[in-house]
Amino acid sequence: MRLIALVFLIPALFTGSASASDLYLKYKLYALGLPIGSGVLSLDVDSKSYSVSANGQTAAFGRLVSDGKGSVEVAGTARELHLEPARYDLDLKSEDETGTVSMRMRKGSVDNVSVQPPQDRMKERVKVTAAHLKDVLDPLTAAVLPAPQGLAKESCNRTLRIFDGKERYDVHLRYKSRKATKTSDGRFKGDVLVCSVSYEPISGHRPKRKSIQELAANKSMEVWLAPVGDKPYLVPLRASLSLPFGSLLVEAEKYKLSE
Repeated sequence: MRLIALVFLIPALFTGSASASDLYLKYKLYALGLPIGSGVLSLDVDSKSYSVSANGQTAAFGRLVSDGKGSVEVAGTARELHLEPARYDLDLKSEDETGTVSMRMRKGSVDNVSVQPPQDRMKERVKVTAAHLKDVLDPLTAAVLPAPQGLAKESCNRTLRIFDGKERYDVHLRYKSRKATKTSDGRFKGDVLVCSVSYEPISGHRPKRKSIQELAANKSMEVWLAPVGDKPYLVPLRASLSLPFGSLLVEAEKYKLSE
């Protein structure tokens, strides 16, 4: 599930039904070219507030992906294209990890976190300090990128400071190219930004863990960012990651704007 989180910038692949949201995206997840999951992401955003909600599941596929299902919701304020999460709630059940995370935030800082069950092996983890909980986003908010310059290079070049309730990490995006693409339903047809993605663990993780070291060293991660209609935001349309024993691809099949 961590691999999907870093590729997709959100904590799981989701399934569900369309709602009356500003944007509805339906994705498929592929491992080694084989479909192993599908999902949706729904977004509402205006000049004052935003919300994102999702739920779903993934299917086990060797070492790449485990069986998992969950739900997640986030809501907050939108001030001058700056998204400030207020609440983030995650309920996850998988072979790798099961539990809940409830986080309350204010002005970019974490006020309160409840994690059940509590993390284990705390002596092996890099300590999360008070400074690490300031000027951060939750993983789901981080998937909605304010972009007043639209598909300009500058919209790619940024660092996302993320805290998921357990671990603090940075996701670095860098511009690679701009290309034309379309979703299979034909509702999105236009240019996207292609950005490289790199992961930098900050705290809450176990630095000796092999998966953390491999992810931090991985140079193959890539995300395609598409506009949310005429709104000044970008969201992932496609994301990919290659590993020594396989690859992951998340790709939007359906793209639906509210009318």
